[in-house]
Amino acid sequence: MTSERTSPAVVFQALVVCDDIRFENNGKLLLIGVYSDVVQVFKLPLQLRSLGLAVRAKAMATGRIAFSVTTTDPQGNSVLEASGEVNYEGEPGRAIWLPIVMGPALLTTEGIYAVRIVLGDAPPVHETFIVKKTSTPEPPAVAPPPN
Repeated sequence: MTSERTSPAVVFQALVVCDDIRFENNGKLLLIGVYSDVVQVFKLPLQLRSLGLAVRAKAMATGRIAFSVTTTDPQGNSVLEASGEVNYEGEPGRAIWLPIVMGPALLTTEGIYAVRIVLGDAPPVHETFIVKKTSTPEPPAVAPPPN
């Protein structure tokens, strides 16, 4: 008896962490306030109005793709959770974006925040981002107006 391994209908490619995600009239995504893997804040705890997680994946087949995303703080406490379904009707093998905007989001402490992403029947993907407190910026020096 041989066992057949089925390929997932969608393959994770990348996660982009940002402040917000908006849709343009032409179907483009607008990622606002994109972070590297470090989210720098001036104070903690900090209540963010929203947190955008843009998941890029490759759709290997057409049809409904269930997804779930869970974000936890360094102590393992749930920060945000989202789940849903997207109906992909395009050509197999193409890149798709799953724009997830969640909020409000409470960042309580510095450290590594974990993001668990489940796309369809594929194994979970584990990504991270770092929250780091920075010193308050000094106000810019204003030059006196010319005489």
